[in-house]
This record gives sequence, C-alpha cells and structure tokens, in this order.
Amino acid sequence: MKQYLLPKFLFCKLIVCVFILFISKTLVAENKSDREEIIKLITLGIEQWKQHAYDSAYVYLLESERRATQAQDTQLVVVSLNNLGGLETSRSNYENSIEYFKKSLKYNSNTNSSKLNALLNISKAYRKMGDYKSALSNLHKNKEIAQSLQKDKELLRCYNEFGIIKKLQKNYEEALSYYQKSLRIGRILDYKKGIVGVLNNIGNVYKEQKNFSKALLYFNEALNLKLELGDKRYLSSAYLNVGEVQMKLNDFINAESSLKKALKYSRESNNKELEITSCFLLGEMFVYKNNFSQSKLFLQQAHEKAELIGALDLQKEVMLRMKNLYAAQNKGKEALAYYDRYISIKDSIFSMESMKSINEMEVRYQTREKDMEIKVLHVQNEAKANESFYMKIVLGVFLFSLLPIGFFVKQRQKTRILKERVAASNRECTKLGMELHDSISGSLTYLCRSMEKESVGESFVDQLRQVSDEVRGISHQLNMTAIANQEFRDALSDSLQLDHFPEDIDLKIYVPDGFEIDDYEKKINLIRIVQELKTNSLKHGNASSIVISFSRLQNKVRLDYSDNGMGFDLKEAKKGNGLINIQERVELLSGKLDWQTSPGNGVSFHLTV
Repeated sequence: MKQYLLPKFLFCKLIVCVFILFISKTLVAENKSDREEIIKLITLGIEQWKQHAYDSAYVYLLESERRATQAQDTQLVVVSLNNLGGLETSRSNYENSIEYFKKSLKYNSNTNSSKLNALLNISKAYRKMGDYKSALSNLHKNKEIAQSLQKDKELLRCYNEFGIIKKLQKNYEEALSYYQKSLRIGRILDYKKGIVGVLNNIGNVYKEQKNFSKALLYFNEALNLKLELGDKRYLSSAYLNVGEVQMKLNDFINAESSLKKALKYSRESNNKELEITSCFLLGEMFVYKNNFSQSKLFLQQAHEKAELIGALDLQKEVMLRMKNLYAAQNKGKEALAYYDRYISIKDSIFSMESMKSINEMEVRYQTREKDMEIKVLHVQNEAKANESFYMKIVLGVFLFSLLPIGFFVKQRQKTRILKERVAASNRECTKLGMELHDSISGSLTYLCRSMEKESVGESFVDQLRQVSDEVRGISHQLNMTAIANQEFRDALSDSLQLDHFPEDIDLKIYVPDGFEIDDYEKKINLIRIVQELKTNSLKHGNASSIVISFSRLQNKVRLDYSDNGMGFDLKEAKKGNGLINIQERVELLSGKLDWQTSPGNGVSFHLTV
C-alpha cells in the first residue's frame, strides 16, 4: 500500500510544480506585454507633443501614468510624470506642471538623477510664473544634491538656471558669475551642447547691457560649436543672434549674410517663430541701409506668417518696424497708422496677461481661503481638546483659557473679512481698468482716426489723442494685478501715472537700487496706499511738494510719505473712504503706522511692515 502511495504523491507534486512554472511564465509574459504597451503610450504622447497636438499628447501620457501605477512599474511612472510636467510647462500650465514634477519626486531617492531633473524643472516652472523666490529655493536644493553626488552635468544646468533668474532680476554681475561657473564645468567635461547654451546666455547678458562687441564674441563661439556639432536644427538661432548684434554694430554686410542664413535654416527646420524674427530683423536692417523696398518685402512676409500662427508678440514687433520704415520715408500718416496698430496689439497682449494674472490670483486666493478654514478648524479642535483637559482640573481655569482662544479666532475672522474686502476692491479696480481700456480707450482711438480722415483741426485731434493716452494710463493704473507683476520701481511709476503727473507738483521718489517686494499681496497693498495718499495730497490737500521714500530695515519694508499741503484733522478724516481704505490695508499687513497731520501743517505718514 505504501509503495503505491509514494509514486502518486510524487506525481501530484510534479503536477503542482509544472502548474506554478506555467503561471509564472504567463505572468512574466503579461508584465512584459503591459510594459511594452506603456512604453508605446509614452512614445505616442511624445510624438503628439512634438507635433503640438497637446491635448492628444496629454491623453496618452495620462493613460501611461495610470497603467504604470497600476503595474507598480516605478521607472515608467516617473517617466510618465516627468513628460506630463514638461508638456504642461510647454502649454504654460505651470501650476499643473509643478504638481506633476513634485509627484515624481516621491518616487526618487536623493541618489537618483531623476530627482535632480525634477527639482530643476520645478525651478524652471516657478521662474516662468515669475515666482523667483520659490525657483531659487528649489535650485539651492538641486545644487546641494548635485554637489554631494558629484553630478557635474546636473551642476552645470543648475548654475545656468541660477544665471537665467539673476538676469531676469537685472542682477547682471551675479548672472555672469553663475554662467562662468557653468561654462567652466562644461569646458572640463567637453560637453559642447551645454557649453553652447551657456555661451548664448552670456551673449544675451552683454547684449542687454548694450555691450555688443563682447556679446558678438560669445555668440560667434556658440555658432562655431554648433557648426562642429552639425545639428542644423539649432543653426538658425545661432545665426540670428550673430546677425542681430552685427546689425547693432552697423556691420550691415555681415549682418545681412548671417540673417539670411538664419532665415534659410529656420525654413528648413520649419521653425515659424525664428523665420518671422529673421524676416523682421532683415526688414529693420534694410531700413538702416535705406533700401525701403527690400525692407517692406521682408516685413510683409513676417506679418503674414505672424498672423497665420496667431503670435501677437511677433505681430507687435513687426508693426513697430513697419512704423519705423514709413517714418524713415517721412510718410507720417502711414507711420501713425502702423503705430496705432502696434499700440492696439500691445494693449491686447496686456489685457490677455491681465486676465491670466487675475485667474491665477483667484486660484491663489481660494487656496488661501481653504488654508484659513483648515487653520480655524485646527483651533477649534485644540479648543475641544483643551476643554476636555481643563474640565478635569477646574472649570474656572477652563473658562479663563477660552478667552485667548476666542480672541485668536475673532482676530482671524476679522483678518479674513479684511482680506475679502481688499481682494474684492482689487478685483473691482482691475475690472474697471479693463473696461476703461477695452471700451472707452478703443472708442477714442477710433474717433482720432476718423477725424484725421475728415481733416479736423490738428490741435483738436492732438487733444483727443492726449485724452486717449490718459484713459489708457488710468486703466493701467487701476489694473493692480498687472502692475504688481512688474518690478517694484516700474509698478510704482505706472501706479502714479508719472507720464501724466501735474508739472507744477514737485514730486520726489526714492527707491534703492535692486529694491523689490516678493510678497504679492504686500506689494499690491503698499502701492494702493501710496495711490490713496497721492490722491489725498492732490485732490484735498492742494500740495505743491510730495516726497515718497521706500527703504528696507532688516526683513521689514518702510514707507515714508510727506507733503506740504493743507493737512487735516485726523479724527474727523478717519470717517472718509480714502483713509478707511488705507487703515484696512495697514491692518491687513499687520503694519506699524505713525501718522502726523493737522490743519495747515501738511501730512507725514510712516509705515513699517
């Protein structure tokens, strides 16, 4: 009996082993098949992205990320997320881009190059949003990891990105310092592709500083390296940089040759933006050479292409050069017509950027509201926990402990209400500014053109054009979102309408070089306070002298404002809307205010935030 059972047992065991082996092979085959399908989805997404079919690309990449997560394939999850982040960056959806790159960070360790790339891409997205503080913060993390792992290529890219941000902040010395660090690493590694990018960036700094001879040295070196690499796709931009600087140096023979090569390579690589830029720079150059027919030919080509792809920024550049073309021929009427079109396109770009900024501000405002609600809930939960604790000790101690909590919650509610009112005021100003700009300003411009055709007196047309400019200035002044996106000195100038400031008023403004306020709301509220004070000085105080000064004390900002006007009774004036608006904004900033004035003694206003 035993002899029979043993072979039977071994046979069953063999069957089980065969079955397990079959299942394992099947699962491996299925996993391999799934991985191939995911890679195929990623490849399709990238192909659609290259063809600018962004919606299709997004669908493919999102599906690849979902399936890779389901298959627990970490490598393909990271690849999908990084491509989604890059795609959203190219669509200017920077907040979504940052979310995808941050999500990919969770799958990467500090020893992984993918983490360095994700941090660098997050920094680039913040930089393109204009949030330089967050961009620099991520770059510093990137630099520390790259240095600790001795990842020289990643460190090269990191220093290059530092340079780009410093250039945007107009801090040219620091920008050049970072670029030189990046360039040294590139030369040691003989990493020609990286060297080319840094050389172009250094050239752009010198071009912006109008040091064209030095810019040309770096652009020429970058061009020679690109010719060595033999990649024709990027030759167009290299010749474009060289040609533009040669034109600035009045070397028109070489400039024409370089720009025509830029045009040739841009058409071969089907790069419409570079083709348009090459055309309008050739048009500009031929104006300098007084060859107006050639200039018009290239500018018309640029205009047609720019309209075809809907590139407003390029259309604006073409219109400006068309105006210069006709002005050089003393054709004032045609020059004025193109200048009007230039202003119209410029204003359209301004409106679009304003709407984008408003939407981004709304998202940030809603996020802060949710954060505030969460904090209030935390306070309430702490209060309940304290209630349970103190009831076990003494009821009186518990009641006493509720007083500061109640005060704290009340203060938060007051702050939240203030934020809502101030934000609503800013939104209303922005809306009113855009209405003035889009409706009244447009109508005035149309009237100007109509009256020119009807041969109405030049003085009347000039007055009407002046009114149109003033309306446009007021609309820009009211649009606080757009103003706050400028550098502080420019934002302050636009908000005070310096171009239209009364000539009989002695206005002095002191802002230190490099002075900037990174906090978005603080910047808006300080500018609005200055606007209210200026309005009070001119409208009610009859001041003939105004002094405005900004300074920084450690981590605080100080605003000093004074005038020699009539002054006022501070207790009585506090009932007015202007002073109430100022007081609310000061409270919202948690500022320390010293306000001295009395009838006949002017105004002295000192605020520290």
